[in-house]
Amino acid sequence: MRRPPFDLWQLLCVRAIAEHGSIHGAARFLNTRQSAVSRSLHNLEERLEVQLFSRSPAGAAPTAFGREFIRWTQTILDNVAGMNARARRTGKGENGQISIGIQTCVLPGKLSAFTAAFRATHPDIAFRYSEGTGKRLLRRLQRGQIDVAIVTRRNLAPALRVMPLWSVRIVAALPAGHPLATRPEVSWTDLRHEIFLIGRDNAGQDFETLIQRKLGEPDIRSKIRRHDIGSNRIIALVQNHEGVALLPASWLPLIHDQYGHDVTIMEIRDAGGSSHLEFGIVWRPDNENPCARSFTRYVETHRP
Repeated sequence: MRRPPFDLWQLLCVRAIAEHGSIHGAARFLNTRQSAVSRSLHNLEERLEVQLFSRSPAGAAPTAFGREFIRWTQTILDNVAGMNARARRTGKGENGQISIGIQTCVLPGKLSAFTAAFRATHPDIAFRYSEGTGKRLLRRLQRGQIDVAIVTRRNLAPALRVMPLWSVRIVAALPAGHPLATRPEVSWTDLRHEIFLIGRDNAGQDFETLIQRKLGEPDIRSKIRRHDIGSNRIIALVQNHEGVALLPASWLPLIHDQYGHDVTIMEIRDAGGSSHLEFGIVWRPDNENPCARSFTRYVETHRP
């Protein structure tokens, strides 16, 4: 790569000479020797093969081309100052990007409400979101492909840091007309003969673990049907009387709007009360992204 025709010090000298009207004034402003400024200007003009200033006992006045070059110099130095300020702010975690993975059973807008105050005080930090299953997001987190993940707090690697965020009640979705649909609530025992429909983004592994724990019968595995589809399509299967589904209660407004009278939502209670999904924000303590470190410090001091 060829050497650039000038360096930033030479541009600083040009701007100072233009602003102070002489090499002597520029040297005093730059807190350096007059000979150093004169030599920088001479080397620059020699390399460019053009005169930038006309020297006289009265000082230094820019030539016609010199005036144009000074305008370019100002633009370059302003851009460099901006780059420097941006780099410093990025190093302090005040400017940049944070990559957040969200488990797909998290209600849209839930995380945005939690991060609203941070985003208001850090307007130059951009959030980039992706979604997936909890297992996939944790793999991406451990590989450094995302900065933080919002997942259910189950089977987390010991090396990861986790902060509890919120808890969501689990409810059952039954087809309208189901024999249990007339009850005010159901128990896990009431559901022991049902076929549970599990979707890929419906906290499926968490729900399977919960079903196994609550209904630990030898043949329970035959009563779980796994589908590689999302929550909305799982509810459509419930609507078609193919089984029942477990859902986070936070999804109920969306379910009611879309399925209305075709699906009945039931509270599930037993001696221990309602079951819940526990969500947390997870990150690697060795993450080198300054913005992510600023965000996780915020999380630790603003726990919901």
